[in-house]
Amino acid sequence: MLHHSISLRKIVLQSFIYLILSFSSLGVAEDRPNILLIMAEDMSSRVGAFGDKVAVTPNLDKLAARGTRYPNTFTTSGVCAPSRAAQILGVYQQSIGAHHMRTDQFKESPYRTVPPGYMKAYPELLRRHGYFTFNDNKLDFQFGTRQHGNGGPFTIWDAARDGASWKDRSTDQPFFGFITIFETHESKIFPKEVRKNNKNRAIPVIVKPEDVVVPPYYPDSKVVRKDIAQHYNNIYYMDKRVGEIISKLEADGEADKTIIIWTTDHGDGLPRSKREVYDSGIKVPLIIYWPERFRPIDNQPGGQSDSLISFVDLGPSILSLAGLRAPEYMQGSARFGTQKAKERTHIYAAKDRFDEHFFYERAVRTHQYKYIRNYLPGLPGGRHLIYRDNQEIMQDLWKHLAEGKLNVQQSTWFSPQPEESLYDVLEDPHELNNLVSNPDYLHVLEDMRSTLSHWMQGMPDMAEKTEIDMAKIFWPNGIQPLTKRPTLSQKEGTAIATNNTKAASIGYKIENGPWKLYIGPTQIGAGKTATFKAVKYGWAESLESKIKMN
Repeated sequence: MLHHSISLRKIVLQSFIYLILSFSSLGVAEDRPNILLIMAEDMSSRVGAFGDKVAVTPNLDKLAARGTRYPNTFTTSGVCAPSRAAQILGVYQQSIGAHHMRTDQFKESPYRTVPPGYMKAYPELLRRHGYFTFNDNKLDFQFGTRQHGNGGPFTIWDAARDGASWKDRSTDQPFFGFITIFETHESKIFPKEVRKNNKNRAIPVIVKPEDVVVPPYYPDSKVVRKDIAQHYNNIYYMDKRVGEIISKLEADGEADKTIIIWTTDHGDGLPRSKREVYDSGIKVPLIIYWPERFRPIDNQPGGQSDSLISFVDLGPSILSLAGLRAPEYMQGSARFGTQKAKERTHIYAAKDRFDEHFFYERAVRTHQYKYIRNYLPGLPGGRHLIYRDNQEIMQDLWKHLAEGKLNVQQSTWFSPQPEESLYDVLEDPHELNNLVSNPDYLHVLEDMRSTLSHWMQGMPDMAEKTEIDMAKIFWPNGIQPLTKRPTLSQKEGTAIATNNTKAASIGYKIENGPWKLYIGPTQIGAGKTATFKAVKYGWAESLESKIKMN
């Protein structure tokens, strides 16, 4: 495949142009919106506002009535860490080696993804331009730690902890917040979690098993209905959390200044949804609410946009909402905001290692068709994953399979998978009727096959390497590289930090104050001591360097 590289000269020039254009579009702080991204876990479009008649989601329905729905939004992977890596950097996960589920769980040699140094998470770019950035609950971007603590990396967030919020600001600067809501996670239908949560919930049952609609790839059993109903009940409590967050915004006087984005990190945490590139795994709901002062003319309350949106578009779009241009390396484009790109015709997705099993699939989708290319054909899609097998619904599927009680549609996922699949997702939304051998769709097959091939040739795909080889590149000898500490100097009352690790990010704090992002020579104050450290994404933070100002 064709691999593109960006020369250092081009990167420096691109970064300089980006800074000039970004600063020219900033305006005053009061003209910039707050931006709050709320992301639920493991959930497809099971929301009343998206047409689901079973879902009980009054707060999301209200948000949609005041905002815009985007029903054709897709993640780049059917599982969280690769999807979140793509979302936070604006690039496809396989192009930077973030495609396998949880780099730190690779048994042969744990590692972290190490993106090229010029790639920065978009919250760090927002922070560079005056935004206060915070993260509540979860990171999981493959190049840092999963949860809060050392290794975020620290230069991305002003505040990263459970319960972090806009209240952590010391000034009235605009904020970008990223809140993850865990209530809908796959693990929340594990029997132990269900017992614990139902004991703590005042009204544990909102949706009953007899209320749900069973998709055709499941047997209509009591266990299947029970777990789908439990998923809906978890969604109800996630919706309550959304309502609580919005109420806090209103109580703090931030609601009329804050653009709210609600979505999920991938599809349902149920079998044949999570981890898959079927729509059940990658198609997610997206709602955007604009306060009146920031609402685009073409986004009236309660409206819907049928545009195709990929998760690699979220970063460029959020930067656009802040009046900033996306860096050239981002593989997505702004789909909402001040600089919208032309409409997408295709979205792309990938499926690679999950826990103890390897997969290698690439997919392309239009409004009507989905094409999946499987580079490891002949292996079953449904396999025993230790973590997923905790679900009673998964145990029930294995039981039905062993007893020969699954019909053709229900057993296909457990059967050897073909090299190619083609689906008409309008006529066949569950993707059960493979059209590859249908001569009436030969022209569609050839077009989709060509489109996917062209896309793959135009970008790196580190799945071409074995994971152990990739791990050795990122962390030689299985050891996490250490970012070099910056060199410090002072001139005319300003502290100057010089990187000793190419393109690392630098942070500093004055005395015992909070860590701030270093973007250039900084006034510290006579007689005060400043502490600096650097971090390259995927590497360990540098040791600290201190300087006392004259």
